[in-house]
Amino acid sequence: MAASTITPKQALGAAVLSVVINSFTSTFLALIVKTGMDSSVVTCYRLLFVSLVMLPWAFSKKSYRENMKTAPFRIWKLFIFYSFTKFGGFVLWAECLRMGAQAFTMTTLSNMQPIMIVVFLYLFYRETTSLRSLVGIFICLIGVTVIGIDNVTSFGSPFIMTLIVICCSFFALNNIFGRKARQHFDLIPMMGISYFASGVLAAIYASMSGASFAIPKDAILPLLGVSFGCTLIGQSMNMWCLKYIKSVTMSLISLLSPFCAAVSAYFMLGEVPQPIVFLG
Repeated sequence: MAASTITPKQALGAAVLSVVINSFTSTFLALIVKTGMDSSVVTCYRLLFVSLVMLPWAFSKKSYRENMKTAPFRIWKLFIFYSFTKFGGFVLWAECLRMGAQAFTMTTLSNMQPIMIVVFLYLFYRETTSLRSLVGIFICLIGVTVIGIDNVTSFGSPFIMTLIVICCSFFALNNIFGRKARQHFDLIPMMGISYFASGVLAAIYASMSGASFAIPKDAILPLLGVSFGCTLIGQSMNMWCLKYIKSVTMSLISLLSPFCAAVSAYFMLGEVPQPIVFLG
């Protein structure tokens, strides 16, 4: 579909659908790490599986190859940052779940991303945000604080919350760098190369840490789900939307994800959030 034919309603509809699909990420990852797979290995397979589909596609058309050749060095720098933050965010997300964070809680706490995006956009690009968005973000901050306090109490240490905050910082930067790079790159080559580059980074990290690359039988189905459902479809759809929707708007739409995550976590993991989490 050509860019000129995309309407705001279509872009918003796609954004909502991507949020629903991506809300299953934590549930699938929780099922995988329960089998004992290392977080970096999960990230490696998740990204490399998707790159097997996207990378050949990225080089299949002359227009895609020309698109990559004509990208200026400034765009390639943004792309490198985008790939690195994707790798870091995915690894930390899986690691937090491995350490015992609930899938629903992880998805809910990820809603601190709009706050970080506003801060980073101002620091890096001096972009400002509307008052209405700031009010929504402030309300979001109150909820995140309530949930965060409950999790620090539950884990007996602020370490898990610190990892979650760093993870959300990676995703916020990934959102910003991705939107800036997306203004030049076509979706297919950008996704194909970034998935492959991030997967290679995860493989190097896993190898250096001595992790096993074996895939337990019980991890196969959720690994396929998070790879081809949440990553290939959900993440790529999210990146497609960033060409037509602002980063802050996308993050505000993502506030819908806890409701979807609560349903999947209840039926697939048996997780029932504490009342204070619902309050947050």
